[in-house]
Amino acid sequence: MALFTLLFVLLMERTQLLGKRLQFERFMASYRRWMFDDRALKNPLKMLFVLLLPAVVVALLAKWLTGTLFGLPHLLLWIVVGLLVFGHRALRDRFRHYLMAANRNDSQACYHTLETLDHAASEAADSPQTLGVQMGQVAAWLNYRYYAAVALYFVAFGPAAALFYSTVRGYHDHFAREQIRRPLVVPLMHLLDWVPARLVALGFALSGHFSKAMAVLLPRLFDPLCPARQLITEVALAAEETPEPGEEDAPISVQPTVALLKLAKRNLVLLLVVVSVLTILGIVH
Repeated sequence: MALFTLLFVLLMERTQLLGKRLQFERFMASYRRWMFDDRALKNPLKMLFVLLLPAVVVALLAKWLTGTLFGLPHLLLWIVVGLLVFGHRALRDRFRHYLMAANRNDSQACYHTLETLDHAASEAADSPQTLGVQMGQVAAWLNYRYYAAVALYFVAFGPAAALFYSTVRGYHDHFAREQIRRPLVVPLMHLLDWVPARLVALGFALSGHFSKAMAVLLPRLFDPLCPARQLITEVALAAEETPEPGEEDAPISVQPTVALLKLAKRNLVLLLVVVSVLTILGIVH
């Protein structure tokens, strides 16, 4: 069921048939309004409550629906939660705006779109080539954070775990944008990313230049303090050789981005293949 549901929700997300309501960013915005405000979340117990509540509700529903009506309600719950946690139309639209701006050589629009996509970007690109590389690393990171990591939790532990990861990520990114600190979120995000980031980085190595990627990955593989973002972006850049200026017809600010985006897509395909094999072997149900 995990493989079928994952393939179905990814297909629905890519075809953009979900509409504007079943989108995770919209859900998180509403959830933050319904729950305690940011000031109240200084309390660790309240913070833990808002992080756990959606996942606990889904887990209880899944347990209650198991075995009823030939499993159809249970399957429907998996699909609805899957559509929610993989629904990121706004993110895709912002990335598309960057590619359109780069293709028309609108550097100002490129920088603006990069800022909307990546609030953590700390260094301003000093050339179109640097901008393309930076955007490519952002593409690899976002592909991991919003798709690959969620897929790993979805397949391994079910929709409740995928929703828990997504909820923690939503609050983590919200607090980062607002530049405020709240208890539990940062260390919990680091913990939740630790294993998936290393699996995805290994996938980058297998999907790209293996020896170069492994040279970057191995020293960081068992480092408990290595940030997931650093691991993903550095291994992705090592695994995929970005074109030199003038090698392709596309604008310089697009070429490295497209190269790293292709690597991320190959890695996602590899993940689906592995899940398929595990399903055939009966390890994943």
